[in-house]
Amino acid sequence: MNEIRVAIIGGGGFMGYAHSLGWALAPITADAGAVVRKAVLVEADEERAKSAAQRLNWEEWSDDWRAVIARDDIDVVDIVTPPGSHAEIAVAALQAGKHVFVEKPISNTLQDAEIMQAAAEKSSSVSQVGFNYRHAAAITLIKNMLDDGTLGHPLQFRAHYTQDVGALGRVLSGWRAKKSAGGSGVTGDIGSHIIDLASYLVGDIESVNAIVGAKNPKSNTAWLSDEERKAGDHLDDAALWMTKFENGAIGSFAATVYASGRKNRLFFELECTGGTVEFDWNHTDEIKLSLVSDDPDKQGFRTITLNENHQDYWYPLGGMGTGYADDASLQLQKFVRAIVEGRPGTPGFAEATRTQRVIEAVMQSADNHQWVAVDEVTA
Repeated sequence: MNEIRVAIIGGGGFMGYAHSLGWALAPITADAGAVVRKAVLVEADEERAKSAAQRLNWEEWSDDWRAVIARDDIDVVDIVTPPGSHAEIAVAALQAGKHVFVEKPISNTLQDAEIMQAAAEKSSSVSQVGFNYRHAAAITLIKNMLDDGTLGHPLQFRAHYTQDVGALGRVLSGWRAKKSAGGSGVTGDIGSHIIDLASYLVGDIESVNAIVGAKNPKSNTAWLSDEERKAGDHLDDAALWMTKFENGAIGSFAATVYASGRKNRLFFELECTGGTVEFDWNHTDEIKLSLVSDDPDKQGFRTITLNENHQDYWYPLGGMGTGYADDASLQLQKFVRAIVEGRPGTPGFAEATRTQRVIEAVMQSADNHQWVAVDEVTA
């Protein structure tokens, strides 16, 4: 059996915690075809690196990511640093012959994303981006029903990703507070997840029409004007956008951190010619399904509870409750399997670059108040 030795860069924060759990669980949830060793945790500060490595059960720690990438005994580089630093680290790792996993968004700019995509295309290494929600068993079930024709052709996708961290007064700080420091804003941070899900389930987005809001730090009541937002380098705290898909479907999206009472709620409805399906991350083991083919006296929504008969559900019976750590392990397990089998990871850098192009189209549309064609957005 193969052994895969992993170095995590930026592993001392929240995503480092999630990925550390994921790497521990990945070989357990199903046979990934390899033994995973959590070899090295890297942080900019050595004491922080040591503390995190000991707490999260990594074998070694370092404050020098370049030295770690150069080591012959490292196979995988897992990047969970702020998005603005992804390109430099990922390109260096690919050039060193390492397999690379990068937390979403792939970067904060289309230019960096395209550089990363080009480096991945030149490399024989496997690369993947951490859009974890698409690996949930419920999403896999919906994808299978689309692929086998059960749901028919997609017509309309409506998605919300809402949180209450802003409403509770937890103002973003540090690198997350400004785009120039590496922050992604609500569209790039949580909005990228629903863009990825839409692209995965429905197809490529053709064009967008958007409006965004940035909270006035000096007022409890007002959004900044577009001019104030841009002049002050303020990130978007809320966004709404409409989409047209290349296959003719339409969509609407909303993301905000000012939704009081919403605890990381990722929700969507997908209406198709054959039926409608609904998913809510706060009820991650369920989908609601209505099929046009149902008998007239049985039409309406029914709840399907995920269980051991569903792909990507790894507990021996339903109702056990799956969550964020399960998704973290699923995506890393699939990444390891791609390495072992010598095939691309998914979503790869090309798909994630397309998502970044949509994000930039949303922000361009919010700035010029017009529809923006995604393919016309340039770095």
